[in-house]
Amino acid sequence: MKAVSKWAWVAVLILLTGAVSAQEVSTRQFFDSAQVRNMQLSPDAKHVAFTFEEGSEVKLGIMDPEDRELLTVFGFGENQHVVQFLWGNNERVIMSVAEVTGNLDTQRTAPPSLYAANIDGKRREQIYDASRSSVQVLHPYPDDPERILIARYFFADGGQPKAQLLNIYTGDLNYLADQPDSRDIRALGADNSGTLRVAVEIIDAEEFDDIETNLFVKKDDQWSRFNVDSERQRPDITPLGFSADNTKLYLASNHDMAENDRAGVFRYDFETDELELLYRHPNVDVGSAMVGSDGEVLGVMSRFGPGTYTFFDDKASTNAEAILLQRLAASFPQDDVSLTSYSEDGTKAILFVRGDRNPGEFYLFDTETMAASYVAGVRPDLPKDALVEMQTYQIEARDGMILHAHLTLPEGQQTNLPMIVNVHGGPFGITDFWGFNPEAQFFAHHGYATLQVNFRGSGNRGDDFERAGRLEWGKAMQDDVTDATRWAIEQGIADPDRICIAGGSYGGYAALWGVIKEPDLYQCAVGIVGVYDMEWFREGDGSDFSRNDNAFERFMSSHVAETSEGIEAISPVHNVDKIKAELFIVHGGSDVRVPVGHAYRLRDALGRIGKSYEWMIKEEEGHGFFDVDNRVELYDRMLAFFDRHIGADAQGDQTAMNLADQ
Repeated sequence: MKAVSKWAWVAVLILLTGAVSAQEVSTRQFFDSAQVRNMQLSPDAKHVAFTFEEGSEVKLGIMDPEDRELLTVFGFGENQHVVQFLWGNNERVIMSVAEVTGNLDTQRTAPPSLYAANIDGKRREQIYDASRSSVQVLHPYPDDPERILIARYFFADGGQPKAQLLNIYTGDLNYLADQPDSRDIRALGADNSGTLRVAVEIIDAEEFDDIETNLFVKKDDQWSRFNVDSERQRPDITPLGFSADNTKLYLASNHDMAENDRAGVFRYDFETDELELLYRHPNVDVGSAMVGSDGEVLGVMSRFGPGTYTFFDDKASTNAEAILLQRLAASFPQDDVSLTSYSEDGTKAILFVRGDRNPGEFYLFDTETMAASYVAGVRPDLPKDALVEMQTYQIEARDGMILHAHLTLPEGQQTNLPMIVNVHGGPFGITDFWGFNPEAQFFAHHGYATLQVNFRGSGNRGDDFERAGRLEWGKAMQDDVTDATRWAIEQGIADPDRICIAGGSYGGYAALWGVIKEPDLYQCAVGIVGVYDMEWFREGDGSDFSRNDNAFERFMSSHVAETSEGIEAISPVHNVDKIKAELFIVHGGSDVRVPVGHAYRLRDALGRIGKSYEWMIKEEEGHGFFDVDNRVELYDRMLAFFDRHIGADAQGDQTAMNLADQ
């Protein structure tokens, strides 16, 4: 492979907005609504569509990128989010809209429906109602300005997708019969021309590990299973995209690694049937594909710390857009860069730049002149000079497992710091990545170190690493968090007497379980929308997930605990008597992922033993706080909580006690 070289020159013109003094940073600036989440350029490059947060909604706006004049805004009501969008043609946008409750909510209460509207706000229509089925957009069909290609998942078909052409003006559907002859197909994929070429088959089973996944490919107008000589019983094979001429398919796969696997990128040649390994990162899975304006997969971006850009040998020095991306990567050495969309002729693109000290900025980019003009920022009012570096480490757990962790330190401070161990949710397959983290930056701004560890079971490390977390809920998964905390102490980073643990969802569980399992390691804990009564969780606590009896029971028995016996041993509600640390419990009263009953059951258990705690319930919030005022209140209270127990206030109390002893 060819590494990205250091270019001596780059003719990039950046038009930036004014900076704000670092001394003026408020809590709201760290946690305010995102002024833009995503941005896509219209085919004629005359407009951009972008999503942004407002209240409990995520809306879609249409803007002229040159003068940044807002043309139209589309909103759909309380908790309604535009989760995806695309240009159907130069005058019409398609929006996928779903109800989302809470800023930690990675699922949806119901499948998204599709809406379409003209950019002037006229002819707004619901073109697909997901009340009895769900939908996936497969291809924009740019040569047909009135239709897009979708996969329709009708409930009566048992989850099997059916390819349809959808009219973006009328909602009319036309069925495409050309797909594999299997009732177990669960996903379809189209090549750059909009022709169905790949399909994923999932054959269900009673046992989680017996589920069989196969890939179908279409060659010479015939569908067949894609067979590989695999070193693994259940390989993961995921399509990434096609070559511009559709003769080659790019795949992410771990089939060639018997153990300690990581997904590498492979290229399959439809003409020769050859499968070639192009690249594998030494530490993590390959990430997203970098795609050119003609749909060509140019390379991949992998994320261990800042992004690693890998361009394929046949593209790195010959493909104009691959060369362009290499220059852009060299132009922003402190950030990750990507092109979110291109104009139809490839001369304009939307450039997205983000990093640990950059929440994200969108530019209109001219691919011929290399000029980039600022369009919008995710948090433009947050001054970059107030932000600090996020460092990435590899840490060895007690059993030799290598863990990846991120550390954010206050400016100019390296040792003997008060530290917050921030545990991510999920837990399976979720990853803390390098980049801007508002919590870590906020607490660093106020003098705290933040440690984030990707414990076993996390994603981005291959199937074996994720499987290593199964049935280790509250056990080895928690030990990994403990071992990372002790590493920070041994390195002299953390003051052993000033450490708190915090997290949301599963992280809320880990925060409470951390102060139970390691009562002398942490001085305090913050549990946000956490799972606390494991018996109730296993029995079915009324969450959306628990209502799916089959999937829920299979997940519980394969990932959390094989039987209900012994689950009390990893349940915070049943072990509160071991807690020495100070507690702050936070929940949303309308949480459908982790019902608020978990917080109330924990409160009752603490009340029975007379254990004090702080409490914050917002009845209107779901799985995490979406309302900005509520977020500001939460983090102001968290900061005050940390200050009292491990911060300046606690240090002052300790100094006074030491003087009194003398």
